[in-house]
Amino acid sequence: MPRIRAANIEEHKELTRAQVLEAAERLFGEFGYEDVALGDVAAAVGIGRTTLYDYFRDKEDLLATLVEETLPSTIEDLVSRIPDGLSWKQRLAALSVAMVDFVATDPTLGLILHREVAKLSIEAQERVGRAHRGLSAEFVTIYRNGVEHGELKALPYDLVGRFLQDLIMSAAKALIDSPDPAARRKEVTDALVAVLLTGMGT
Repeated sequence: MPRIRAANIEEHKELTRAQVLEAAERLFGEFGYEDVALGDVAAAVGIGRTTLYDYFRDKEDLLATLVEETLPSTIEDLVSRIPDGLSWKQRLAALSVAMVDFVATDPTLGLILHREVAKLSIEAQERVGRAHRGLSAEFVTIYRNGVEHGELKALPYDLVGRFLQDLIMSAAKALIDSPDPAARRKEVTDALVAVLLTGMGT
């Protein structure tokens, strides 16, 4: 019988589940999602692989859960770092640059999601998409206010969302593919802001 690591069974399950998520985030970030097996995660926590299935259905479920439980607070933190007093146009640019930095540098929620989401099942992709809702809502708020204040062009909302996502992901990919991302960061983000504000700014 497995050793109980908490005061009671329920606390033990909560602790083990948290440890599995923490180990998965660390291993995915260090070795990449594809190269980490569920057995590796179980071994890192000190439990059997079959025990891990008591908590997560498969590796996709584990990744999707990790995103659901960590991404929203990460997004809130990114948004909170945008300086006060900026115009709506400047806020749009600042949040876009922050997202490029995040996608290009965060080893799990950024890089892995950028590379792996398209390979996941529809269900897992939908779960990841729902975890991004806070970010989408912030972009919508900025864009609507920018339009109302005459700083941004009035364009179809669905197209704006697609264009923003594609532009941000393209800029992030340029950094990811660069031999020296840090050296190229300013060039890429300056170009992102120039294209963004030329295309959407009034």
